[in-house]
Amino acid sequence: MGPDQFHESRSYSASDLSSKSSLEHSNKTNSCADILEKTPFLENAIIKDSVPYQDSGILKRFAPGQSSGYYSRRFHPRQYHSLPHHYKLPILNGQFLKEKARENDGIQSGYSTKLTLVLDWFKGFNSDQKNKMLMLLFNECEQPQNHLLSTLLQDKLHMSCPPNCQDFLLWLPTVLAYKILSYLDPVSLAKCSQVCKYWESLSNAQFLWQNLMMQPTWKLSQRGHFQHLRQIKQNSEGGKKLFWKKIFADRYRLHRNWLRGQCHVRTFEGHTQGVSCVQFDETRIVSGSHDKTIKVWNIRTNSPWSVMTLVGHSGTVRCLHLMGNRLVSGSTDQTLKVWDLSVQDEWSSIACKVTMVGHTDTVRCVQMDMEKVVSGSYDNTLKIWSLKSGECTHTLRGHIAHVLCLQFHSNTLVSGSADKTIKVWSLNEFRCNATLYGHQDAVTCISFDEQRIISGSLDNNIKIWNLTSGVCLSTLDWKNSEGHTGVIRCLQANERRMVSASDDRTLKVWQLETNTGQRLLTLRNHTDGVTCLQFNDFIIVSGSYDRTVKLWDFSVC
Repeated sequence: MGPDQFHESRSYSASDLSSKSSLEHSNKTNSCADILEKTPFLENAIIKDSVPYQDSGILKRFAPGQSSGYYSRRFHPRQYHSLPHHYKLPILNGQFLKEKARENDGIQSGYSTKLTLVLDWFKGFNSDQKNKMLMLLFNECEQPQNHLLSTLLQDKLHMSCPPNCQDFLLWLPTVLAYKILSYLDPVSLAKCSQVCKYWESLSNAQFLWQNLMMQPTWKLSQRGHFQHLRQIKQNSEGGKKLFWKKIFADRYRLHRNWLRGQCHVRTFEGHTQGVSCVQFDETRIVSGSHDKTIKVWNIRTNSPWSVMTLVGHSGTVRCLHLMGNRLVSGSTDQTLKVWDLSVQDEWSSIACKVTMVGHTDTVRCVQMDMEKVVSGSYDNTLKIWSLKSGECTHTLRGHIAHVLCLQFHSNTLVSGSADKTIKVWSLNEFRCNATLYGHQDAVTCISFDEQRIISGSLDNNIKIWNLTSGVCLSTLDWKNSEGHTGVIRCLQANERRMVSASDDRTLKVWQLETNTGQRLLTLRNHTDGVTCLQFNDFIIVSGSYDRTVKLWDFSVC
């Protein structure tokens, strides 16, 4: 049956036949138009959501209502398989997209229903409930949503506020506005600078941040304060103007690092036996060892090696005290030596200026000022020496066992002994004013200020005493305070914190703003017992039986 016979067996309109006859490829027997003519059931197979088959013959074949050229109904498999390959793909795509669209319509419909339900609930909430709902939603937002919120709210923060809602600082005298801001904590004051330009100009006032630094929480020792200011001036471009907000930011970071234990640790190696004592200043560390030597290390370089080694003692160096370029040391050889550290490295052999002889046993502890040296010994005595002549001027007797530690300020001397007692001495009258009892074993370390004495003992306890009355204010028991589990070898305290070290290989930092002594953190890095330490507002220096000296720097993190 020919093409004419095929068309005559179907009821086609004249317009359809004329459209068909005008096709560009009608003279080709195998063209798209010929196949359409021979496959009349495709005329109703238009799929609404499928991608059009980009064949000009097909697009021109359909009537105006069907000009998209999309197929629409499912075919019998025989009809489908009889189609050429380039007709099957649009049909499959159309069926898939139609099902996908139906699925998306269902999801969209469900989302709209839920959204409407949530909005209805929100409208029924009271003001407090709406606030809580917004807070919950805000906590679930991510960065894109937060950005959208900031954009939407930027110019609309006060759009719905009452008429009397105004920036109260804008209407106050500037002096009064500054007075209000001066009561804020540093975090709140910093947030004020993010409100608007006017608030930023107020909250960045230099005197506000300078006053904050004078508060007890952020205040450093007098030496630490001036050291910090010198560093800021050296690092600033002009070297003159101080930006107190920047200075306070450094102070805040330092305080946070002490609370969190964030510090950079440097290790100095060189001793051949355990380190027994350490001292430091802004530029150097001095350490004494069981190897009978004293080593001087440069803090300002990254070298872990000593720059000077002092040799002179014939026994273990048990104690040191550094003041400027002058160093005094005590040893198991029963002597004290005064050294001049200003000499060149190659002349270290002549650095010893004075040797003090008088004790009959190990010199265990020592301290000096501009005029005198005070030493404690295993011979149960304390001796006072003239720094200029090197002669012993007074001997204090009262302890019945080894004197293990001492410290003096002005005319008051405090000593601790293996007889389990602490004695308070007058350096004007050279006599004992008080004896404190309470420790169950030898008192190994002492630190005191104008109001209190802090002591550590072989009984693993740290006690805080009232200097005037001699009453024990509190005991930091290692079991109850998460304290040391070994012998407490050394400690030092200032107005706000105390650092202790022990045979348990740790250093512990304690809060001393109250007399309860709350433990702040534990520092671990040594591989053997910690024998000695010294600290200031920025660093801790410690020595250990592991033959190393470590510097814990809290100012660089």
